[in-house]
Amino acid sequence: MSITWNKRLIKTAGFCAYNKRVATPSDRNVRIELSVKVCDTAERVRDTLIHELCHAAVWFLNGVNDGHGSLWKYWAHAACRAHPELPPIKRCHKYKITHKFTYKCTKCGYEIGRHSKSLDTKAKVCGYCRSPFVLVTRGTATPRTPNKFALFVKDNYGSVKRDNKAVTHQDVMRILSSDFARQNSISSSG
Repeated sequence: MSITWNKRLIKTAGFCAYNKRVATPSDRNVRIELSVKVCDTAERVRDTLIHELCHAAVWFLNGVNDGHGSLWKYWAHAACRAHPELPPIKRCHKYKITHKFTYKCTKCGYEIGRHSKSLDTKAKVCGYCRSPFVLVTRGTATPRTPNKFALFVKDNYGSVKRDNKAVTHQDVMRILSSDFARQNSISSSG
């Protein structure tokens, strides 16, 4: 049995995959995949993993592909009896999925969440009122402070480029990188 993270699952919290044509119990194998984007808290990981392990138990121990049928419910109740402090194991999650980007209808206010800037606002319109969408920016995010190397590049890129007019951007970055490494080795040794 393997448990892995899946970056492509954007609405499903996880899934349990197994070969349904295996004849003998010793050949049964299960692969559980958890969504990186949906399972973004320890509680969600725990609850989703328990849900998927109930599917695995049905396959390993009962040899049946039962979906969310009576055998899956049996193992879900068994997990709840063994750990009563856990929330009930449900068939579907009701997680509010956190999206990096939000698009809002300019007329009715309907919002669509996306994990990437994938919505073509010139081609897509609101399904309710046919008005265009706009990307909503989050004003609450604090800007990241640049690291030491980024600040070094910002301060020194122009002078290195001026002193070496014929070199490419790649060569300028290589020079800056070696200068930064040399400066840091001097400051850390002295």
